[in-house]
Amino acid sequence: MEIELITKDNTYQRPRTDSKTLLRDLKLDPLLAVMAEEDTELLRICRQMLLQPSTRKKEIMKRQTVLQDGITHAELFHTIYQSALEALKRIKAFDDSASQKYNYVISVPKKILNQSEIAFTALEYLEIIQGSIRKENNFTSEAFSSFCGEFTAYYTESFIREVRTLLHSLTVLKKTDAISIGIHLGKGLKMTDLTLHRILSDENPTEEKKRVLPFIHKAEGIYEIKIENTTIENKVREIVDASLTWILKTISDFNHSAIHLLEQLKFQFGFYCGGINLYKYLSDRKINICFPEFVDTQKVLMTSGLSDLFLVIKDNSATTNSISYKDKQNWIITGVNQGGKTTFLRSIGTAQLLAQSGYFTAAGQYACNIYQSIFTHFPDDEDTSLKYGLLEQELLKLQDIIERIVPDSLLLLNETFSTTTDYDGAYLAKELLEGIGKSGITCFYVTHNYEFSHSLYLEGHSEDVFLRADREADGRRSFRLSEGGPVKTGFALDLYTDVMHAL
Repeated sequence: MEIELITKDNTYQRPRTDSKTLLRDLKLDPLLAVMAEEDTELLRICRQMLLQPSTRKKEIMKRQTVLQDGITHAELFHTIYQSALEALKRIKAFDDSASQKYNYVISVPKKILNQSEIAFTALEYLEIIQGSIRKENNFTSEAFSSFCGEFTAYYTESFIREVRTLLHSLTVLKKTDAISIGIHLGKGLKMTDLTLHRILSDENPTEEKKRVLPFIHKAEGIYEIKIENTTIENKVREIVDASLTWILKTISDFNHSAIHLLEQLKFQFGFYCGGINLYKYLSDRKINICFPEFVDTQKVLMTSGLSDLFLVIKDNSATTNSISYKDKQNWIITGVNQGGKTTFLRSIGTAQLLAQSGYFTAAGQYACNIYQSIFTHFPDDEDTSLKYGLLEQELLKLQDIIERIVPDSLLLLNETFSTTTDYDGAYLAKELLEGIGKSGITCFYVTHNYEFSHSLYLEGHSEDVFLRADREADGRRSFRLSEGGPVKTGFALDLYTDVMHAL
């Protein structure tokens, strides 16, 4: 059984992002910690999916509808995830224990018993999941409704009961490997149509019975046949071994399918449980939440009440920004020091990752495009090896981005080229924007380079928009951005005064 609650045919796209850089630049670790709630497996799942944003609109919309069901039926989603997780942990623990216990060749009956234990465990948790699903209804997502119907139709109560009965019958192998087989004699007295009837439960068979047991099970109207012949006895032993091997393969195949299903359940419901945890966290703090809309026909970014989740989680800060623009490609962000420029840049990057992963965003409204890749370029610490200077480090990072970025992507630049003079930085910044602009790449650029931003502002390109972080008359920061051209000063003296007066 294949589960397709995240992707179609469970084909995951290769990430077109630099995961480590995104984690660092956008400060995603606190967000992931909220989603995981100290569950290391959940942390791994959410990190993988958040840093592997989808570029398929239908896929994203499907995830949104499933997550909405998850928010409504949170207990069910958590039960499915926890059941799958616990089952896999127990199976792994049993496997590890068996591997340490049996460091020699294991007999087929012992292998059957080991596989039966795994099957019992898998069946126990699949039954819990089946029972939980049957108690719920009124799902709105077509994908989730389909999953529930398929799962309960396959793992019916009668199926689970029948499998459990068969597994119980195998426990007699702890005492004996005697089995009852039916055969027909074909041409040349060759055996054909071998059928395994049952495993005999005679706990204390005599030595004589042990030797020829397959031939002495008495059926109605049939007399016992006892043949003392070493050749025949060896042949019978071969038949018994072949039958036991077939039993082992059958149980192993069942376990392989069950474990594969449990792995899917763990991963896919873990993804949604991360979203459910985040939804509860934000709702409890009255933070804006919305499911994004995606626009195909033109470049769009419209958002109201957008929060930076890093500050929400770290400082319980609820400062928001609202912007609404169409047909804009370059977003030049200037203004006062410590005025919220980097915070805004981070909020855009985080919101876009959440949106394209199929989650909601921390905004009252969020309408955007689907970008083919997302990259960030934030300041680095100086190279401690002294192999490269700061500007050379910047250029090497940009070279790596340019080699990997694709058309119709999103690029977030924070103080890029601030490591050189304003004149050189302005020249390099213009060259960069001109180059990436030809590929339809949308760029958000935070800069203090007045020469660059002012000259671009005067050119008045229709695809450019200028946002500015301002200050109040008394020097206080609002931490909100508004449309406006660049100004010469970043009001660094405000910070100097605050620091000096604090001494």
